[in-house]
Amino acid sequence: MTRRKNTDPAVSRERILQVALETFAQKGYSAAGVDALAARSGIAKTAIYYHFGSKEGLLAAAIERASSAWIEGIRSAAQEGDSPDDRLRRALAGMRAMVEERPWILKLIQVLALEVGDDKPEIQATIRGIVRRARDTIVQGMREALGLELREAELIASIFLALYDGVAFGHHVDPDLAPLEAVFEEIRRVVMFMVATRLDPDLGRLLDEATSGAYARNLPHRP
Repeated sequence: MTRRKNTDPAVSRERILQVALETFAQKGYSAAGVDALAARSGIAKTAIYYHFGSKEGLLAAAIERASSAWIEGIRSAAQEGDSPDDRLRRALAGMRAMVEERPWILKLIQVLALEVGDDKPEIQATIRGIVRRARDTIVQGMREALGLELREAELIASIFLALYDGVAFGHHVDPDLAPLEAVFEEIRRVVMFMVATRLDPDLGRLLDEATSGAYARNLPHRP
């Protein structure tokens, strides 16, 4: 393959990084060799080591790029809107758009967390840091929307991310599994429920009693 003539370091670094993002998301980490990455990008293999030091360094840069896009999407969407519910709707709309339009971002993080994390503790630590940054971004969004410190905000944010991660994975496996519009509406309800019960603990107890009673009443009677 003919190598690219462009010698601008910034351009070659960006080209390598973009190819790595696409390749890692499609094939995983182990199957994406440095030789193949160099051939696909049209840039000498030595440039990969020059810019990133090693394949692991390239992986870390790829994860950082993907996570920054993901987290910035959460942050920018959550800053819009007048009411807490409106902000949540806008944030969910942005997160849904990412699942539909840029699924490789979440796929990349999920694939690398499962494939590389156990063997490379430093990469696992990087991914763990990314998840914590995403959680902290959601916590900050709730703080700004409500104008107060919400009790168990980090727990709510963690559950929110777990739901989102599951939806993204499920949509990747089977896009027709469930309509995303309905799924994200249910996530909105779950999050609003969690927030409401932290703002009013009595409401939480009342709802617990009501749902437990309704469940018991609808159980089939056994002799």
